[in-house]
Amino acid sequence: MKRFSAIFWATLFFIIFPALNLNAQETWLGKNLNAVGRFLDERAMVGVDSAFLSPPKHGWMVSVSSAFAGINTSVAGHNIPTYNDIDINMKSGLNGKTSIAFGYRSLSVKYSINVSKGYYKDLNISLLTNGIGVELRSHTTEGLSGTLDASATPEVMHVKEGDTKLRATIINGYYVLNSRRYSLPAAMGNGAIQKRSSGSLTAYAVFLNAKLEAQNNALLQMLGGMKTIDFYQAAAGIGYGYNFTPNQGKLLFHASAAPLVVFFNKNFITASTRIPLPDGTVYATDISKEVKSKNKVFITAVGRASVIYTINDHFQLGLNALLNDIRFNAESGVRIGMDDWVTLAYLSFRF
Repeated sequence: MKRFSAIFWATLFFIIFPALNLNAQETWLGKNLNAVGRFLDERAMVGVDSAFLSPPKHGWMVSVSSAFAGINTSVAGHNIPTYNDIDINMKSGLNGKTSIAFGYRSLSVKYSINVSKGYYKDLNISLLTNGIGVELRSHTTEGLSGTLDASATPEVMHVKEGDTKLRATIINGYYVLNSRRYSLPAAMGNGAIQKRSSGSLTAYAVFLNAKLEAQNNALLQMLGGMKTIDFYQAAAGIGYGYNFTPNQGKLLFHASAAPLVVFFNKNFITASTRIPLPDGTVYATDISKEVKSKNKVFITAVGRASVIYTINDHFQLGLNALLNDIRFNAESGVRIGMDDWVTLAYLSFRF
């Protein structure tokens, strides 16, 4: 984590420093950053109604945010090997994260770390325009804890923070049908100002790859040798969002929600197995098995809300909230539910 942080801060420095000196020193990097800036400026408000939307006066942006995030997970099933009936409840601790973001117009990079214990880290890269947008998020947490209650065991087993590691890569995309008058980036404090209230139907597409991994031998024994669970999901759907502003975008309220149809789902469990050999030795190996879904397609959902106050051309305050609701039923009868939520407050500076 320290090495990754050092690389991030070094990269951020070498981006910001030339950007602040573009007029004074036309370096190779400066010229290319200017070219990217001109392209984004030209594309920022193409085809929009200027009575409803406008670009921020200043293109460059840096922001600092404080966030609280959580994952609540439940697993229930019957006739499960080793455990028979199970009831698992796990959640992440309510630990704060601090983030720094840097970008130009609709393009931004954000890095987050856990303030108190270092259980979390996130990297976000996004290109969000009024009409279409795509966001890549890489997320790692070791902050899950909870209980495993199985009918085949005499007592409830406890999973502590640091016993597991969750790595996830999420790619989100959207297409706004009414991009002339409604801006999702405006509701996220990124690249646009909503001057008059408007809403729109919005199409979403999501791809998720996540791996949950046991971190110590005690937990491996508790889980009957199960080492990792891998998830691959693709979903798409259409929902509605609305931006309300009573004063030409100075204050903005946003709410949006969408049901998503999961049309691709692959899940794998990898377990450590010991096989006795004829010569008396034991061969240790890992075996991976697919956990098939009960339904070929099923429904999940996503919701978002925000309040943004633009102080002046340079400063903006915002409060954002995001909720992902995920459900999955396996052929074996296992039911999995997960609520992934985050709230953050930020202060951004444009120049």
